[in-house]
Amino acid sequence: MSLLFFKRPRLFANIKLFTRSLVIASAALGFQAQANPWEESERPSAQDSASIGTYTNGCLAGGETLPLRGEGYQLVRTGRDRHFAHPNTIAFLKDFSQSVAQSNLGRIQIGDMSMARGGPFGSGGHSSHQTGLDVDIWYSQDRRAAERALTEWERDNISAIPLADTRQHRLIEENWDERVPKILRMAAEDQRVERIFVHPTIKRHLCEVSGTDNEWLRKIRPWWGHNYHFHVRLSCPAGSSDCKPQAPVRTAPCGNDLDWWFSEEFYAILNGTKTQPTKPKPKTMPQQCQQVLLAPPAGTTTE
Repeated sequence: MSLLFFKRPRLFANIKLFTRSLVIASAALGFQAQANPWEESERPSAQDSASIGTYTNGCLAGGETLPLRGEGYQLVRTGRDRHFAHPNTIAFLKDFSQSVAQSNLGRIQIGDMSMARGGPFGSGGHSSHQTGLDVDIWYSQDRRAAERALTEWERDNISAIPLADTRQHRLIEENWDERVPKILRMAAEDQRVERIFVHPTIKRHLCEVSGTDNEWLRKIRPWWGHNYHFHVRLSCPAGSSDCKPQAPVRTAPCGNDLDWWFSEEFYAILNGTKTQPTKPKPKTMPQQCQQVLLAPPAGTTTE
């Protein structure tokens, strides 16, 4: 009997994998498609790890993920398959969560990171999280997450506790946790962190309680939403030439740029009496992202 007969199932599987990858890449890079091709990839690519493009227009090669629970952290909402990141992000989260735990500040809950190969989410309100360098961390620390591993149902159904009212732009005093400034400062003072996004009301409160000891607040940036989680963004990895960094933050830690978020113009936008500026049309994704979509999944073998 021919040796080819024994290899045929694997051969057919590899042809099927290649064909599927080709269809996905074509859809992502120039053809109309019903589904988001980046959401179709369930496993990272079998490539060297790299963040490609910009935070809002890029992809992730050779992504990694964390165990569901470790020292100082617990993953939540894992059913969304957004728990992948660049190895630098994984290393940061391990170090950060360990420091939080050792400082008796509780156990952090880690939400959305990136999809297996990065790229844009089809839903969920994020325009970033595309290169494996963004991660959402909840302010609230559910006691169940500290005491034991959550079940699959609990991970996807527990709710975060908001610290600010997004309609009235006020702090929800009864939900405020005095550990929050300490945790945010710990993250902001890490050299790997580029920016941290929080609700404007939370940034204003941090400025009020910090006084002149506020240099760490330079990285803390006010942004829409972010009332129940803070968004950590890491710098481009060293030597990652295809990763496009943001310009450094040059405003004062608690400067006048915060005032706009409490201006009449902002409230007009918030209340729908004035439209937001039109967002620019999405740019073409970097060419390297086609290779990311075409690459076989990590852990597979080909012949």
